[in-house]
Amino acid sequence: MATADRPDIRCGPVLIITRPRRGAQDDDADDARERELRARGIALRPFPLIRILPPAAPAPAAQALMRLADFDLAVPVSPAAVQATLAMLQGPWPQTCAVGLLGPGSRVAFEQALRARGQAPESLRIVCAPAQAADSEGLWAALQALRADAWAGARVLILRGGNGRDWLAEALQAAGAEVLRVDVYRREPPETDPVTLDTLRELLGSPASWLLTASEGVRNLQGLLRAAGTDPAAGLANQRALATHARIAEAARQAGFGRVEVCPPQTEAIVAALHRDAKA
Repeated sequence: MATADRPDIRCGPVLIITRPRRGAQDDDADDARERELRARGIALRPFPLIRILPPAAPAPAAQALMRLADFDLAVPVSPAAVQATLAMLQGPWPQTCAVGLLGPGSRVAFEQALRARGQAPESLRIVCAPAQAADSEGLWAALQALRADAWAGARVLILRGGNGRDWLAEALQAAGAEVLRVDVYRREPPETDPVTLDTLRELLGSPASWLLTASEGVRNLQGLLRAAGTDPAAGLANQRALATHARIAEAARQAGFGRVEVCPPQTEAIVAALHRDAKA
């Protein structure tokens, strides 16, 4: 019998969703993109490759957020960082502090969470990387267009998950900004319990498409395969990766995925890629 976690593959293409679940409420409700994919006949299998947990030391982030008005710009680096930041923030987001976001997914998460707190996103200056360049480089280009060479002396707060890329912080520092990095959550690999490993073996039992949204998740998948007693390259040889960024695609190739395609995270692009595969 088909279920939400084990759909009937006869109903359409199957897509393995690897994004982290960001909390109990996230587990109980699909995000908008996943609802759209289901509506288009895509059967989804959630298999998170990253766990989102509270930071090991929350005090630095809490203290920084208490003086958020002292910063010119704050950048929650992911939807998980957005959720964790706004959960820790006491009071409204100060209008004097601009918000930098690394793509439409983070923007939707930020605006929804802000409205839930009773604050209008329109009251803030939000700078967002475009969908076609939803990464640190894309946000930096948008920030340069906003202030050009005026980042010297600016105070910037980076709200992150502990071990992400430092590219944006380094670019801001090179431009003369004073950058503070704080952890608002931490990322951990999935647990290697019997249920997780059995689910992985089941998923690898037939060719499937994996929606990969982080290089770290690809590395965690390799670790899970080793824990399951499977060589990653052999286990992934008949699997297809839909990677949302070229860096993630390269990680997928190195891991051993038999087919790798860079695919924007928008619903239409994902559906088109899956149907191309079905016709191949």
